[in-house]
Amino acid sequence: MKILEIAHMKKAFGDLEVLRDFSLSVEEGEVVSIIGPSGSGKSTVLRCATMLERMDGGDLAYLGAYAARTGPDGRSVYAPKKELRAMHSHFGLVFQSFHLFPHFSVLRNIVDAPITVGGIDRHEAEARAAALLAKLGLEDKRDAYPYQLSGGQQQRVSIARALALQPKILFFDEPTSALDPELTGEVLRVIRDLASEHMTMIIVTHEMQFARDLSDRILFMENGVVQAEGTPDEIFAAGPSRVREFIGRLS
Repeated sequence: MKILEIAHMKKAFGDLEVLRDFSLSVEEGEVVSIIGPSGSGKSTVLRCATMLERMDGGDLAYLGAYAARTGPDGRSVYAPKKELRAMHSHFGLVFQSFHLFPHFSVLRNIVDAPITVGGIDRHEAEARAAALLAKLGLEDKRDAYPYQLSGGQQQRVSIARALALQPKILFFDEPTSALDPELTGEVLRVIRDLASEHMTMIIVTHEMQFARDLSDRILFMENGVVQAEGTPDEIFAAGPSRVREFIGRLS
């Protein structure tokens, strides 16, 4: 089953054309990593896919239902707000800088969206949050506040928050870029566990060995387009020279 379909996504900020033509289709249970130099459009793909930014052109669909389609003038036409709100339950996004509410406890950070957005009963939301905290090794932190946590713990809370709405797909935007090497390992272990449970994921990352070990497919982006796409072996061992040069610098 196709979870996500993107066709010919385009996005510009003023005169800066960030995405020129991006397409991607993701099957249930698939892990796709997006790599490439800074400024290549990787994070913008995620922001458009999660509707934090509106595409200028292209199609976007979740589970076969279109959030946006290309109109007669070539620009994206979005579905009504009610339909878009329903689609937000299909995905979760984990940011590189955590984006936790500093004045909320860990528990409230996790249950806020399921209660206010998902309409879930508070008792059920708290039970779901407790199970996620236990799964992520944070059961003793439910009443703590973000400033009392390490960076790795904060990122694990943000993953729990994304999982609390039980999404069909998780997006990770460089989830370890704000962490030191020891804390990076904490977060990568959590993502590995999710992959072993067949969670559908798209991961923007600079962790090359992690991408090679975990991904079903890897996309290399540069200048707003996909320059190479394939299995980890195809990209790392036999990819174009530009891709191998990039990987070599980061490995």
